Amino acid sequence: MAEKKFTRDELAKYNGDGEKPHYMAIDGLVYDITDAPKKGISIKELMEVVFGRSKEKDEILKKLTVVGKLAD
Repeated sequence: MAEKKFTRDELAKYNGDGEKPHYMAIDGLVYDITDAPKKGISIKELMEVVFGRSKEKDEILKKLTVVGKLAD
């Protein structure tokens, strides 16, 4: 299966509203963060990853599902 590439406009549609999943781009990869709280990941931890302030970045990202890449 080909890897999905998301434009920024497409990614913005996956905002968790209604039945839609919530996706977030981190370092060029697009992750499904819909169930992050159920996986023990807080919003604070996600923001620390995004802003480069997390010492546990790799461990946190391993818990999330990669759904594609951010298009250039």
